[in-house]
Amino acid sequence: MDWDHCRTFAAVAEAGSFLGAARLLRASHPTVGRAVASLEAQLGTKLFARSNDGLVLTPQGQRFREHVEVMAAAALRAEAAVSAKGPRARGVVKLSIGPTLAAYWLMPHMEAFLQTHRDIEVELVTHPFPVSVRRREADIVLRVYQSGDENLVGRKIARLGVGFYASRDYAARHPLPEHKDDWKDHRIVGFADKASNAELGRWSDHVARHASVVMRCSSQADMLAAVRAGIGISVMSCIVGDAHPELIRVAPDKLAGSSDTWLLAHPDLVDLPAMRAVINFVTECARLDRERLRGA
Repeated sequence: MDWDHCRTFAAVAEAGSFLGAARLLRASHPTVGRAVASLEAQLGTKLFARSNDGLVLTPQGQRFREHVEVMAAAALRAEAAVSAKGPRARGVVKLSIGPTLAAYWLMPHMEAFLQTHRDIEVELVTHPFPVSVRRREADIVLRVYQSGDENLVGRKIARLGVGFYASRDYAARHPLPEHKDDWKDHRIVGFADKASNAELGRWSDHVARHASVVMRCSSQADMLAAVRAGIGISVMSCIVGDAHPELIRVAPDKLAGSSDTWLLAHPDLVDLPAMRAVINFVTECARLDRERLRGA
């Protein structure tokens, strides 16, 4: 049995569609469909049925999924058993991290780590969350707001601060708000993708509910560009906003928030030398940069 077909089946079961699974696997829609068709032909049974909500597992598909999850866990344990031999840290470690934290926080520390660990290759996975450790899309995940649901192990390593920012040019033209009634005279750059920024989006909409939303962006990089261009005020991570001297924080003593940041990994892989080296490195970086991450 082709294990790649089993992985594809698991992705379709999770996403509820071939298209959703293709996005998760970074494959094409036809490739996913062919893999499922081949698996169904080999097993001699239908694994999915169509419904108004997409693809749902048949009773046979549900039973097969239970076995595939056992197979995936066994594969992880087998990898851990083989890779753990020898004390030297080596190999590829995939770290899932948001693009903002990767660029503004972790990247400046990477050279020192790679000089010390010459046999480790770090792969930064910055495509949209959530990624799956179970499907080996990442080995370690850095998550904000929630620890996820894959029975991962780890710890809270930092608090990530956020605030409202505007350009100094915008502030010169529009005195920044100090009270809730002041927002009616201001423009907001909001979130286009509220699903992946739910908590920040709700907070921004609540605080600036009297302002005019003039633009929405799906990435913090675009929001930063809009604020730097003087288009309006936007919420962003303090580690980003504070890195740009041409920006100013709105009411820094009042309009500040922070969220837990979790560093997590699969329990069967967490003690591999290369994994442990990366986990310790990221944890130490968070300790050293604790105040900067919090936006103090």
